Amino acid sequence: MTSGAPNILIVKYSSLGDVVNAVPAVNLLRRERPKALVYWLLRKEYAGLISANPCVDGVIVYERGGFRDVVKKIRALKIDVAIDLQGLFKSGLIGYLSGAKTRVSFPHTREGSSVFYTQRLGLKREGVHAVMENLSVIEEFTGKRCGSGHVSGISLNGAATEKAALLIGGGVPFVAVSPTSRWRTKMWGQGAFTSLADMLIENSGVRVFFTGADSDRGYIEGILKGMKHQAINLAGRTDLKTLAGVFRAARLVVSCDSGSMHLASAVGAPVVAVFGPTDPRYTGPFGKNSLVVTAPVDCSPCRKRNCGDMKCMARVTPEMVFDGARRFLGEKYERA
Repeated sequence: MTSGAPNILIVKYSSLGDVVNAVPAVNLLRRERPKALVYWLLRKEYAGLISANPCVDGVIVYERGGFRDVVKKIRALKIDVAIDLQGLFKSGLIGYLSGAKTRVSFPHTREGSSVFYTQRLGLKREGVHAVMENLSVIEEFTGKRCGSGHVSGISLNGAATEKAALLIGGGVPFVAVSPTSRWRTKMWGQGAFTSLADMLIENSGVRVFFTGADSDRGYIEGILKGMKHQAINLAGRTDLKTLAGVFRAARLVVSCDSGSMHLASAVGAPVVAVFGPTDPRYTGPFGKNSLVVTAPVDCSPCRKRNCGDMKCMARVTPEMVFDGARRFLGEKYERA
């Protein structure tokens, strides 16, 4: 502890959506502990996104296979408080090995990690969104309520906004479409996105940009090949900060349940999301500027990563999603 101010470690190293949903909690921590030094343990691929956050004093990169090295780095920081928002055995062990006397996490941690914590704080998970779950830990830790006006998301700098603008160009408004997810069961399918993109162009007059990682490029090319109209494939052409800039500039973002969906929501973009196996009450887009489209099936949400049926996704039609999109797009944009 330096001059009476604690050194605080945030342990939330993956995945993208989980990291994004923890940002408001860290922002609240900074508000209530302004003199503390706040460090965030992250996977390398998310470090650039969080390093721009003024509420974080330092990012510690956790490389895969580098457990001993990262523990050594953390111990050198003389951590007083470890707040584990991951809630797993490895994350709990990192907090324990940090040397922090105060180690905090949720009431419902997994993999036996509860043995590592000195305090288990916050709301139980039932029906609570992940953003509010993370916030509740910090609220109880600090003894201060967040308040409706203090849930802020991802910080963007001018460079990210400028890079996004160069990719997008000017003129006709656009819809950003993020068609992929890490789980196969969250994927809506190429044919559905092909039909939706054509509907957006024909009936709303917008441009359509598909986004994704470099590994998604071939999948998105398959969508574009089936389209009657032209759309742009941005897969692999953006880092996370630039992607956030693209989403912020979009008239609308359409996505399945993915990290990109959470990123779009965090920068304040209107979001229409297709959900099937997962529960939108917990992992849906956060905030009022969003809409979730689902099909009523008795087995959803099942949280299965593999399924031989996937009727929950197959029964969501392009027309259903387009109807949701029109609520945000309004009348057709007439091109010059």
